[in-house]
Amino acid sequence: MTRSLEQLFRFKPTQIILLSFLFMILLGTALLMLPISTTNHQGLTWIDALFVSTSASCVTGLTVVDIHNDLTTFGTIVMLMLIQVGGLGIMTLATLAVHTMGYRFRLRESLVLQESLNQGGQAGLMELIRRMIKYTLTIEFFFAVVLAAHFYPEFGWKAVGYGIFHSVSAFCNAGFDLFGNYDSLCKRNEDYFLMACIALLIILGGIGFTVMNDVINKKFWRQYSLHTKIVIVMNLALIFVGTILLFGVEYYNPSTVGNLSIPAQLANACFTSVSCRTAGFNSYDLAQAEQISQLVMIILMFIGASPLSTGGGIKATTFFVILQSMWAVFRGKSEITIFGRKISRELRDQAFAIFTMGTIWVVAAGIILSAIDGEVHELEEVIFETVSGFGTVGMGIGITLQWSMWGKLVLALTMFVGRVGIMTFMLSLLAQKETRIKYPKEDIMIG
Repeated sequence: MTRSLEQLFRFKPTQIILLSFLFMILLGTALLMLPISTTNHQGLTWIDALFVSTSASCVTGLTVVDIHNDLTTFGTIVMLMLIQVGGLGIMTLATLAVHTMGYRFRLRESLVLQESLNQGGQAGLMELIRRMIKYTLTIEFFFAVVLAAHFYPEFGWKAVGYGIFHSVSAFCNAGFDLFGNYDSLCKRNEDYFLMACIALLIILGGIGFTVMNDVINKKFWRQYSLHTKIVIVMNLALIFVGTILLFGVEYYNPSTVGNLSIPAQLANACFTSVSCRTAGFNSYDLAQAEQISQLVMIILMFIGASPLSTGGGIKATTFFVILQSMWAVFRGKSEITIFGRKISRELRDQAFAIFTMGTIWVVAAGIILSAIDGEVHELEEVIFETVSGFGTVGMGIGITLQWSMWGKLVLALTMFVGRVGIMTFMLSLLAQKETRIKYPKEDIMIG
């Protein structure tokens, strides 16, 4: 085992992270192609199996199969395991398993863990991993019991499986459901208890484990880290702004929530604002939503969740740093100060790099998908689908089933990049070299 680990860790840390997700996707693809996985006993085609395995492993939620009607119990369990491992990260689980068997990590290997967990230092990595597993299992178990009790009158003892699946799917921000016919929660948009449970699971999974750890172990706001404070502020702000905008736009739309009561409309607007950040559950037909609403959702999906969470996107903290950087430029300040702390220039550069690379990827993927699609669908529909994949959201507007093989491959790659992170993906492909050569400085005109 030691020799195998030594060979494995010759790769760059970012490359190992990509390979770990790729291994999980291919394993899931093979299992879903088995006859035992589908109700027609023929297994999924390789492209559909690859697409669904990628979506589950990358906790996205875009799907070309109806889990309730097309997959057997075995296939559903495969999906559940892919979602769970994909949400936590295969590196996290493998690390804990190897460490439990007595293996002690060296510097090179610790760097891989540090990269996979998005940590600035190596101190306390194993303790962080243990707490991640502990928090995940505790929260998922609690809500699995609650949801099973809620589903029992409708499904009987099948409610146990429904409770477990939806608890894991929601906490891991995957967005898969077992209700069938691709309806998600559309027929349950007045079940306030269910929507509240799912929304709370999405939020807990999306804020990140470091934030969760801070909130649990520290009593006062002033004791929280800067990261925790920013995540909490951004989550509250994005949920509130998204709720107000979606409610205001869809208020008169009878095809979405216009026929519901005001409390039900607010509940659905809030649920959608939470879910479209990275989860993918929907409580009304998004294809019937106004274009302004779809634009709001695209922005929220692109921003995504928080670092070291089960969600995707460029991350709320990245967006926050970009906003603060622009505000500092407009005010003529060279430094960003937030809650009495200064943000480094390196962090600002990384935030803009992530935003720029994410934008370029979404635009390029959208152009390619439009070309593959032959402009059958409107551009905003293609962009919506692309951002949904990149943000590992999984919200669909009814065109996912219509993609050709090449379209599915482009979307699968987009989901993969969104889950591992655009920065990690690019760093795994590019060589980084330090140079001692210093060049003269010269300014150019911009703006």
